[in-house]
Parts: sequence; C-alpha cells; structure tokens
Amino acid sequence: MRYLAVAGLAALFLAGCGFHLRSAHEFALPASLSVLRVRMPSSGLKYPGLVLVVRHALEERGVRIVDHRKAPTVVLGGEVMNPVVVTLNSNGGASAYLLDYAVTFSLVGPGGRLLMAPRTVRVQREYSFNPENVLAMAREQSYLERRMRLSAARQIVWALAAYKGPPAVAAAPHKPHAP
Repeated sequence: MRYLAVAGLAALFLAGCGFHLRSAHEFALPASLSVLRVRMPSSGLKYPGLVLVVRHALEERGVRIVDHRKAPTVVLGGEVMNPVVVTLNSNGGASAYLLDYAVTFSLVGPGGRLLMAPRTVRVQREYSFNPENVLAMAREQSYLERRMRLSAARQIVWALAAYKGPPAVAAAPHKPHAP
C-alpha cells in the first residue's frame, strides 16, 4: 500500500512538472518524408545490415520505402565500430572494452539538393572480456553490435522526425517599375 502511495505521488509530481513519456505519434515523420529511399553508397552490397535496420525502423513509423530516385533519400555515409580497451587484467590483457559505434547520415532531395546536412550518430556500450571463454565473448560482442546498430537507426529516425523541411528561399525584394 505504501509503495502505491509513493508511486502515485511520484506520478503527480512528474505530471505537475510537465514530464510525460513520448508517444509514438510524437516521432511521426513529416508528411514530406512519408516515402523515402535509403542508400549506403560506400557499401558494395545492395542491402547491407545497417540499411536493412534503418529501413525497418522507418517502416515502423509508417514510412513507405521505395527504390526510385524521385523520393527523398536517406544517405548512410558509413559506419565505424571501434573497440577501445578500458580495463586490463593482472596479466596485461584486456578485460573490458568500450564499443564505440558511429554512423553518418544525411537527407538528400530528389534533385540531389541537400535537405539535411550530414550528421553523426554515436552509440557506446561497454562489455567485459574473459579470455577463457572467447566464443561466448565473440557472441556477446556480435549481440552488442546488433543492438547498437538498432539504437543508431532509432536515433536517425528521431532526427528525421525533427526535420521541418528545406530552408525557405528568400524572395527578391519587389522593385517598383520605373515610369
């Protein structure tokens, strides 16, 4: 009973300060991005893993993915996974790593016009390494890499959801006609 009262007070406090969980519609992409193309030119593969994950994340938000050039294109510039040793064991071997994953992306319009400048999304995860169980550690690293790729794809979708359209072109000032 006491926990219920504390939870109720916490909910009232959070609601009073304006806090609320984000709902799915808050991350809906603008209508101008309801149809998109996703490309990763630096990859020789037609659908590398990152492209598939980003496509799926966009489809979850109601975006229709197409392959024609008339649609705005999410261009994935590449991905980098960099393991960094953060802890050494008594033998001088690595016992913990920090995986640093970075993805660069941009949004390009149908005519090649840059709609959203290149941005880098970064995700980091730490994991322990046991040299006596290398196979399990390799599986754990592979699992973390997949989860990090998914997290980066979500961040890309969130950035696209904040897209407000191309910057307005200022009209030339009106000049009166000379008599």
